[in-house]
Amino acid sequence: MGLAEKISGLISRDKFENEFRNALKSQGLYISSKENDNVFNVSNGSVTFKINVSDPRRRFEHTGAAPDLDRFIRRLALDAIIKERMVSFTNGQEFLRLLIMREQDVTDEMISADFVDGLKKVVVYTPDDETIHFLDENALKRWGVPREVVFSVADRNLCRMLSRVEIGEENLGDIKALDFKISSPAFCSSLILCNEFRSAVYEKLGAKFLVVAPSRESLLVLKNITNDILEGLGTVILNEYRKAKNPLTTDVLLFTPQGVQTAGRFSLGHTDKGDN
Repeated sequence: MGLAEKISGLISRDKFENEFRNALKSQGLYISSKENDNVFNVSNGSVTFKINVSDPRRRFEHTGAAPDLDRFIRRLALDAIIKERMVSFTNGQEFLRLLIMREQDVTDEMISADFVDGLKKVVVYTPDDETIHFLDENALKRWGVPREVVFSVADRNLCRMLSRVEIGEENLGDIKALDFKISSPAFCSSLILCNEFRSAVYEKLGAKFLVVAPSRESLLVLKNITNDILEGLGTVILNEYRKAKNPLTTDVLLFTPQGVQTAGRFSLGHTDKGDN
């Protein structure tokens, strides 16, 4: 790299940091300390949290502008508010949700419970139903609240989300299907964890139905599936799973009044990351 390029890069970094500081100030935030060019500790005066700005910096240095910086900062401001509220259970409980995850993606620090083969329900919190933070055991100790209470509140909030979802009925040939149009795709498949999910589907398809959820963002409920269409269904599920940012399962789940179980599984083959 020539001297001119090095100087240009230095100027771009300085310009970005100035833009970043000004954008923070507009939201009542400031940099309390700097670890390197991309990692800052940001505060609103009450709480401090670490952020990485490598992505917005990269876009700024490429285009000379940061049109999405304000949106990035607004999200930081929301994060600051929620972290402050999460200090107590009374103030933070409205942000709790249940998130469905593959067992292999769940860590010991997360607060989780079994759902069905290979799937877990995990307690998270979110300021906007897009940005997801994982609750940990330290929060429970700080709050002095039992795990079952936290799961119950997270379930209640997820059920409220379900009540606002538009459930569309479709006929795929002889197959009855329900499509869930949700404004918060990050929690789309997690709706099946909600205690009121069965009753919401029961009104439309009856007490026994099938669910496919190849990713956390995609969900389809089905009725009257016959063997002759299973192969085509499997192709769609596998393709969706492989391309998903957050793959979930290639299983077909059977919901009955007695519970949830795996009705079938489409094999990924040994080359797919999900089998590793």
